[in-house]
Amino acid sequence: MWLRLLPADTERKMYWWGFPGIGLGASNEFLSMFLLYYYNQILGLSAALAGLALFVSVVFDAISDPVIAYWSDRYQGKHGRRIPFMFMGIVPMCFCCFALFVLQLGESQWILFGQLTVLIVVFRVSQTVFFVPRMALGVELYKGYSERNRLISVNQTCALAGISLCMAPILLLMPDWDQAHLYPWAALWVTFLLGWSAYSGTSKLSAAEINSIEMNRTGQTTQFSLRQLFEELASLVSNRNWMTLLFAFLFFTINGGLQGGDTIYFNNHLFKFNPSDLFWSGPLMVGGSLLAALVTWRIAKGRDKRVMVLIAGGISFVSSPLLIGLMAVDHYSGYDFVPDAGGGLLSSLWWLWAFHGFINGAIFVFFIIIVQSMFADVVEEHQELTGSRSDGLVLVGSNLVTKLVGSVGVLLAGFMIKWAGFDEANTLALKEVAVYKLAVVKVLVSFVLVPAGLLCLARYSLNEEQHRTNLRNLGYEKDI
Repeated sequence: MWLRLLPADTERKMYWWGFPGIGLGASNEFLSMFLLYYYNQILGLSAALAGLALFVSVVFDAISDPVIAYWSDRYQGKHGRRIPFMFMGIVPMCFCCFALFVLQLGESQWILFGQLTVLIVVFRVSQTVFFVPRMALGVELYKGYSERNRLISVNQTCALAGISLCMAPILLLMPDWDQAHLYPWAALWVTFLLGWSAYSGTSKLSAAEINSIEMNRTGQTTQFSLRQLFEELASLVSNRNWMTLLFAFLFFTINGGLQGGDTIYFNNHLFKFNPSDLFWSGPLMVGGSLLAALVTWRIAKGRDKRVMVLIAGGISFVSSPLLIGLMAVDHYSGYDFVPDAGGGLLSSLWWLWAFHGFINGAIFVFFIIIVQSMFADVVEEHQELTGSRSDGLVLVGSNLVTKLVGSVGVLLAGFMIKWAGFDEANTLALKEVAVYKLAVVKVLVSFVLVPAGLLCLARYSLNEEQHRTNLRNLGYEKDI
């Protein structure tokens, strides 16, 4: 059905480009939701150490991302520039996704910390090897101002399909969050989705990339040079639009990581929902995100991207922390703004929570599609300024901060969880005290991060007319 809602002129290769989003969306959601909880509450690793391990992976990302991106920009082979990297990343990415929930090399804190650190670093670097060249290939194939909104919409639709396929059986079959023996089976299912979608999409895209290279070599060179890499990085750092997006996306995605890294803690001790309650909320929770993925390209057509993300970010500033904020007010002041927790499926709180998720999911997906499209538009601006086309290098900022959702955000969430008292809370009463402390600090943090991101976005200046001018100057008239 969603295929018919996309424009008729969308080519089949756009769908195959988006297809790996099924596995990427599934694995990112699974790790964001379960990884910290599994190592902290199931294996017994300190939340702070678990968060630190995820932060270490970001340090490796910061080094590997631009190198891999620029290498794929400059690589030339008989199978294209991007496809060899994408194939190379699939196996280690899948292995580590599975091993994170199967291996337990020991029970001491430092052994668990070392295990988590090594596996998540290899997973993130492998994900970079696959994800960055794939994003660069999509931006290279589709250059139009509105066309890129469609491209990212297809990717988000596939990612949401992957999240649904991933989470539905897990939530349906898991009776509660502490079933240690079920996590490896869940990881196996997620790994299958990741490997199947990544291999299928990459195989189908191989011919499309080779044809694209033969048709257009504007601004492309065949040599990888560290000196030139640093020169182009310096050029990007001096590009106001790129830096504006980088910092804005950083603030928003760290906030998103804080919202996702402690999901199970809130489900378990604040809302008091079990996995089956979450399963039946799926159509509403995912429905808002899917609706946004399907209609964003229509809403955005002919409109200024900066204005749209500022509006979406402003709405999110109010709506995102509203529910847990009101529950914290009820707890500390004695008011009854929100229905009591513990009613489970179809209770008043369940309906309120599901509708809140519908709204927030729609806003977030709308926001992420437009911001990623804005990042893509900087590719031609950078090429116009430097004479070098480096899709991967320009987009690496988007990739890095996207992974901050599962890394830096979870690092901060880990320290917040430890500060709230979950590491020492050994009774349900103590965990309830801790979860309300966590709710208060989360609301306060969002009141800082979201306005900071909006202030950065307000400085973005690249509009449709400027993008069209860049395309004309670079000889891409057919893409206007």
